[in-house]
Amino acid sequence: MMCPMPTDDVTPAVMPGSRPSHHSGPGYVANPKAPDFELDAPLKDAAARWLDLVPAGHRHDARESAKDALETLREHTRSCPGHPLGALWVAHRHLRDPVPAVRIASLVLASEALWWLGHFEDARTAAQAAVDADPGSAQALWRLAVALYRLGRFEEAGGRLDDLLKLASRFAPAWALRGQVSVWLDADNPEAGRADFAAAAALTSDSGTWVVPYRMKREAFEAKVAEEIRIHDSEVGGSSSVFTEVEWLPETSKVENGLDPDTRWHVPEVSPGLPGNSVLPLGGGWNAGTPSQLPIGATFILYQRNIESLSKDEETVRKEIQESVTEIFDQAYNLRARIADKVPEEHAETADVPEDKDR
Repeated sequence: MMCPMPTDDVTPAVMPGSRPSHHSGPGYVANPKAPDFELDAPLKDAAARWLDLVPAGHRHDARESAKDALETLREHTRSCPGHPLGALWVAHRHLRDPVPAVRIASLVLASEALWWLGHFEDARTAAQAAVDADPGSAQALWRLAVALYRLGRFEEAGGRLDDLLKLASRFAPAWALRGQVSVWLDADNPEAGRADFAAAAALTSDSGTWVVPYRMKREAFEAKVAEEIRIHDSEVGGSSSVFTEVEWLPETSKVENGLDPDTRWHVPEVSPGLPGNSVLPLGGGWNAGTPSQLPIGATFILYQRNIESLSKDEETVRKEIQESVTEIFDQAYNLRARIADKVPEEHAETADVPEDKDR
């Protein structure tokens, strides 16, 4: 299903045109100063391949005025996580709209839909085209920043977030994501990103949405992980033989190869030919679980900075470690454990796009 698109980071994905647009509408606000543009040949080819991702059942044609088209794109952006294939179809059929603002909005929506479908390079391509067409679009800059972040291109993501915050200084997710970018660029510094995290927290009325991460020394964090493992072992009266290590963050190469940069823990891929079932079965209540096919010596890696970034204090760190360890046992023993009272994680890059202002 993945269809990486050929890209050129130097050549813009849109070609400047000659006619300015004077249309204005709700939602994706048409920029009367945005120049007209045309999609270049590589982007047209990419868009054709995006269309191939959309099954026939998600293709529902409709015709709107330019104002209605902008409202349609806005509504699909709001609901995109629940129906990315339908949103991608809507975006695609507006790419040739005669109004430049509609085409820019369709590129932004295409980027978001492709991001939710897991086509992160394609999402970057679409967002880059929107930024090339309208460098003053906060929405386009946001989609480009989150695509770059998901691809492990952290310095570039930080640059786009700098640009965005000049336009939308009260958009809390951008501050939170810039804080996380700072952590990636200086992972062993406990103060990295603190000012940005604080700015995000100050801009939201919900104190649990964005927090200033509680940082702790590696030794203290490892001790809490070991304690949670001991608690699990004591509940079953034996040793689990589950091995864990703690790292600051995933290796950038793993993110570039598809690992979520915000993941709390990870187990390396099983190499072909290695014997499995290396995790010993336990007695008691764990008999319902069947050991997974893990290689001998498989080690679950917990990422301290990502766990801390969800935690405002030491107690929250402990709860996040507890949840991570529970998930690790679930993975190791196919237990399908239920985690009680889990609050959904808030990650900046899943936030709605900011509002563009009429300029």
